[in-house]
Amino acid sequence: MKRHDPRTIADPSVSDLVTTGSLRTWAPDSSRTLSTSTPMNEPPQRPRVAVVGSGVAGLAATWSLNEHSNAEVHLFEADNRPGGHANTVRFKRPGTNEEVQGIDVDTYPNFLRFLALPDVKVPVVPTEMTFSVSRDKGDFEWAGKDPTALFCQIQNLFQLGMWRMVWDILRFNASARRLIEESSESSSNTKTELSIGDYLTQEGYSNEFVDDYLIPMTAAIWSTPPDTCALDFPARTLIRFMHNHHLLQIIGKPKWLTIPGGSHKYVNRILDKLPKPQLHLSTPVQSISTSPGSSKVQIKLPSGTEEFDHVILATHSDTSLRILRQGTGVTADEEKILESFLWSKNRAVLHSDVDLMPKRRAAWSCWNYLTFSEINAQGEKRANVNETLSEPVRMPSIMISTDLVPAFLTPALGSNVSLVSIDCMNHLQHIDENYHGPVLVTLNPPFEPRPELVIDQSLYEHPVMSAQSIAAQAQLPKIQNIRGISYAGFHEDGFTSGLRAATSISIPGLKLKLPFSVASPDRASGSVIIRKLGENIFGTLESIRYMMSVVIWWALGAIGAADTPKQKIKLQCVNCFNDIGLIITRALHFLAMGARLPQTPTFE
Repeated sequence: MKRHDPRTIADPSVSDLVTTGSLRTWAPDSSRTLSTSTPMNEPPQRPRVAVVGSGVAGLAATWSLNEHSNAEVHLFEADNRPGGHANTVRFKRPGTNEEVQGIDVDTYPNFLRFLALPDVKVPVVPTEMTFSVSRDKGDFEWAGKDPTALFCQIQNLFQLGMWRMVWDILRFNASARRLIEESSESSSNTKTELSIGDYLTQEGYSNEFVDDYLIPMTAAIWSTPPDTCALDFPARTLIRFMHNHHLLQIIGKPKWLTIPGGSHKYVNRILDKLPKPQLHLSTPVQSISTSPGSSKVQIKLPSGTEEFDHVILATHSDTSLRILRQGTGVTADEEKILESFLWSKNRAVLHSDVDLMPKRRAAWSCWNYLTFSEINAQGEKRANVNETLSEPVRMPSIMISTDLVPAFLTPALGSNVSLVSIDCMNHLQHIDENYHGPVLVTLNPPFEPRPELVIDQSLYEHPVMSAQSIAAQAQLPKIQNIRGISYAGFHEDGFTSGLRAATSISIPGLKLKLPFSVASPDRASGSVIIRKLGENIFGTLESIRYMMSVVIWWALGAIGAADTPKQKIKLQCVNCFNDIGLIITRALHFLAMGARLPQTPTFE
């Protein structure tokens, strides 16, 4: 799970907290002083574990070991604050003290169990999770809140491509789960290894579905280059993800939750129980070394070298690889697996400029995907183009050079902006817009918001989901708990990743027992009978639509052969009759099912 940052503190006594990172945040009390170094000369009486990185995975591992084991845990963070992507921006507005982390009841069972523990008791409340698409500065827009938002552009009611997109959404939702079921029945089924691009082509999905729904949604959720998420990503993995997060259903979706008052509540709760001398801020780990003749792991710090029985690297994979390389070296398996995870740099700007929202107010959602198109060499309009920044980005009192603008860490090391994603904090955090004004977070803005409306900005890195990274995930057990080192945080749900890293440790004398069992975030695939019924219904209707196209095409063939004007007439007629059939079947489906249009949640 986003989405999803910056540090302007105006008046801590009367301030709003707005979160711009994937996790949201810890704001230290001014009365609390945390040591960044501690003498560690005495011989350890308990197993000693170092956790490197204080993001959600590192915090989960720290909580597990500090409160539910006999280990002495030390948490190391290179930054001057804990929390990783969790960051609070305070700005002078009276009243609220709000921030958000979207929590799916089914997909984050371990995190919710943690929040509900008697000694934690962090409350959660329902929040809104909706999605919109705006292309070419409002030339094309839709949102998934309700039918009026879907057709916030009245002309879309008469756009056959729009109806085709809606039809394909319903067909995809009804049929795609088959790949999950097939993969569990037979690991040799080749269809489960298809890329999502090949699967969509094979099943005959429309360009409108791909360009206006699937690419924007997956690119926004994962901060992934639009072209890559459509063509290269494994179909089974994407469909499993969508199923886990209820994106393959329109009715019966569970409520998403948020923590009232902010995620800093659970971050503080974890750190308050950690002895202050064991929290090391502004303390980057420079290297990790092991030796065949010793079970100890040495970590090099700016102040010297310390020894531990085990180290959990809860850092980005490239950071983990660098730390290992600077020590006694990295194994072949570690090199191969950790190198498979790539990262994207994304710039998040907290502001109040509504010019970076969809043009139509009816389309405003919690997550808003802004995208652009271009005319290619063949004269065709190409959607979801990666925008490229060639000049430095200038902000008030700040200049970010082009080597720091959002860039996907591909082998070419380009500087393409992958997307423009906007969190509307008013919707996500229940912030009253009438009182506070618009509170927005834009990821990779295509143009600068007005300087007087900018509150702050930061750069973040997010994992690039790809076929390569998915394959590497399956290989992670090869390097877990080997030579006293475990890994967490860059390959799955962060909190669960941290719990699993902690529970996988094998140290003589270590005793660890969590207050709950670590559950898998994967949902059951659901009723096969219902899935097959829906698939058969939509499959039959799709076959009828296709046969209508063939019949009409051959009927129009009597008009003439292949001269260009007549071909265009035939194509227009075919598309017209084809999509009229879709409109009729769509209307019948609405009447029969009483379906609502998809609401797409975001997550960390």
